[in-house]
Amino acid sequence: MASFRSGFVSIVGKPNVGKSTLLNQLIGERLSAVSKKPQTTRGVIRGILTDRQGQAVFLDTPGFHDPRDPLGRWMIGEIHKSLQGADLIYWMVFPELPGDEEKAFIEMLKAGGAAAPVFLLINQVDQIEKPKLLPVIEAFHQLHPFREIIPVSALKGDNLPILIRKTFEGLPENPAYFPEEILTDQNERTVISEMIREKIFRFTGEEIPYSSAVEIQEFIERSEKLVAIKAAIVVEKDSQKAIVIGKGGDKIKQIGQEARREIERFLGKKVFLELWVKVVKSWKKDPEAMKRLGFG
Repeated sequence: MASFRSGFVSIVGKPNVGKSTLLNQLIGERLSAVSKKPQTTRGVIRGILTDRQGQAVFLDTPGFHDPRDPLGRWMIGEIHKSLQGADLIYWMVFPELPGDEEKAFIEMLKAGGAAAPVFLLINQVDQIEKPKLLPVIEAFHQLHPFREIIPVSALKGDNLPILIRKTFEGLPENPAYFPEEILTDQNERTVISEMIREKIFRFTGEEIPYSSAVEIQEFIERSEKLVAIKAAIVVEKDSQKAIVIGKGGDKIKQIGQEARREIERFLGKKVFLELWVKVVKSWKKDPEAMKRLGFG
């Protein structure tokens, strides 16, 4: 009988390469915010996949970038912590020849002492012809002794069954870390704040997403079938507050309606969701404000 295997899998890569989409596909639940805008993910989001082969605890991390403020530096720190504690690393890349950033990442892995085996996941292979993919695979193969090189489509699910099988083969023999029915060790407030923040990314302009955070202020179960949630959308400027509220309140209403539908599906209950917007001046540069908002 095959032994049970379990461990922690860190998913790393550039902003917008598909890390959060991959996590959501692997566990079959939208735990991590997904957007076409870079740096949607801030903290590490954990999703858990358990089957007869074993249990994989996936860590969806922020995208690697050049940090320009304390929030950015905190995000990079979260990536490094996830690598140090990983049993396996997924490095996701675009289907392009490696450049200076990719070579720098390999050097960072070596310098940082990350000892876990690395799977190279070439994402978006549904968008490239196979003859053009082969030179990409060969170029990356020259960079590092990857345990596996697997072309995938995180959006469409291409090759994910192979990835899951190879992942369990690569994890150490361990008992399960979490009960079989658990999909995440994040509390409900964290998951719900991610769902609201995703809608802010989707429905506002370029400036707002990176200056916003979500603070769950109340989570009250009114009955077995109804939950009341009050959440503040935090921005840095009065002008941003006006944009999030929108003309006649139409924008915050849109954000709330779409978030409520997703939260109801996640909780399996009716949800009364109340959103409001508050200004915390330059919160991304204020360590105390960051800590209050969960970034510290």
